Amino acid sequence: MRVQILLSAIGDYMPKYQQPGIKPHQALADEITQKAKEVWNARQPGESAVRFLQKMPAKHGSHFRFLEVTQKDENTLLVSGGRRQ
Repeated sequence: MRVQILLSAIGDYMPKYQQPGIKPHQALADEITQKAKEVWNARQPGESAVRFLQKMPAKHGSHFRFLEVTQKDENTLLVSGGRRQ
């Protein structure tokens, strides 16, 4: 199953300018993808969205963010910022 991560979910943790060919945040994307699949497979019957806590990169201290996983289509999960209204 594919996982798409919305830029709005992690964009403020991405550097504004990146050198071509260097992907410093690929490890973060890989970790979010793996966690999204795990929590989606462990969800309760009837749940259409699940949230999980993700540690985000930080220069000082620790930063965490709730992310939300929903099913976009039959083969794709969508990770968003987890902001509930």
